[in-house]
Amino acid sequence: MLVRDLMAFRGHTPEPTILRLVLYDTRRSQTNEIPLRFINLYGRPHVLYPASPSPEWVALATESGFVRWRIGSQEFTGTGAQVSDPVRIQREVLPPYVDKFGAERVSRWFGRDVGCMRLIEPPETTPYLRAVEALFDQSAPTYDRIVEGNRLDMHLRNVALEFLVKLFRPGQRVLELGCGTGLETIPLAQTGVDVVAVDISSNMLAQLERKARETSPTGRIETRKASISQLVDIVRDLGPGSFDGAFSHFGALNCEPDLRTVPSDLHELVRTGGRISLGVWNRTCLAEMTISTLGLRPARALGRLQSSVPVGRSRFGVPVYPHSPAEIGRLFGPRFSFEEAMGVSFFVPPYNLAGRFSRFPQFVSFLEMADRVMCRRPFFRYLGDHFLLGMRRR
Repeated sequence: MLVRDLMAFRGHTPEPTILRLVLYDTRRSQTNEIPLRFINLYGRPHVLYPASPSPEWVALATESGFVRWRIGSQEFTGTGAQVSDPVRIQREVLPPYVDKFGAERVSRWFGRDVGCMRLIEPPETTPYLRAVEALFDQSAPTYDRIVEGNRLDMHLRNVALEFLVKLFRPGQRVLELGCGTGLETIPLAQTGVDVVAVDISSNMLAQLERKARETSPTGRIETRKASISQLVDIVRDLGPGSFDGAFSHFGALNCEPDLRTVPSDLHELVRTGGRISLGVWNRTCLAEMTISTLGLRPARALGRLQSSVPVGRSRFGVPVYPHSPAEIGRLFGPRFSFEEAMGVSFFVPPYNLAGRFSRFPQFVSFLEMADRVMCRRPFFRYLGDHFLLGMRRR
């Protein structure tokens, strides 16, 4: 205590000993924050761990296309790479660890068989959309299993699919933005709708294409790799008025930092009178605010009120941008007229809480029924985990 006070008096602060590694676990669809002791070596954080067996976070970090970490108030984005040379660990990494933490502690923490990971920050910060692409590329192989095994998530999907089936008719050509593995694409194509499915992740598109070959009518689905911000390229390639309608559901619009050009690009792509459906992660979620408040988690309860929700304050593995129905209405209103709005999951809890409610299936059934009864009512339709807006091209 005396040493710390003396250092503060002299204008020095102790060197940090802990970094917080922020990882997205695609298998459990949740964000984890792991406190780790570290040293700086060659300008990069190095973290030791017991190698037999190695902790789960090591695999998560090395499989991820990107990782985030915090040291004090500073946040970094980069990649995690294992130091594979045991001689280098023993000669270069272990001695500074011992100097910093003491030989007895290091031996107790890590044992004799020691692994090491270094965190690498690129010369320029990883572009946001590259991080989004990496996350969904990583999630693609297990995405369907995770979604279909989560009853609360499937509630979102079922409601949205019913909305789409009523919105589009067989024979129409529709643009889907953020198609993922095709959980809505394929059922919609099976009703006779032609879908041009766009996604930022090539691995997600590969999963969709595989499933389409097995289950969908031939020629109903066409895929394109692009972000929503690249709609202008689709306009250039396919031409104005190429579609009878368009939709984007559950996260794609929330993973775009700037939506200002999207309404005009969609206006060009969709013919006059064509209809669109926008499924957006809502800024105010009644169920999440209530549950988080009761659980004494005010940061999570109020997290969506920020313009950007950072990793750790939401269930997503990248920062996301929530929107209110009024914000989307103002953005799209000059080019699209409002037709209907629907709230999804305002009584039903957000799907990241499925584990807590899995023991109460009858209660969840009641909440699902209440959601369906109230989903279009004033007040409730704007307080869901997501909202659906149906609009028509002017």
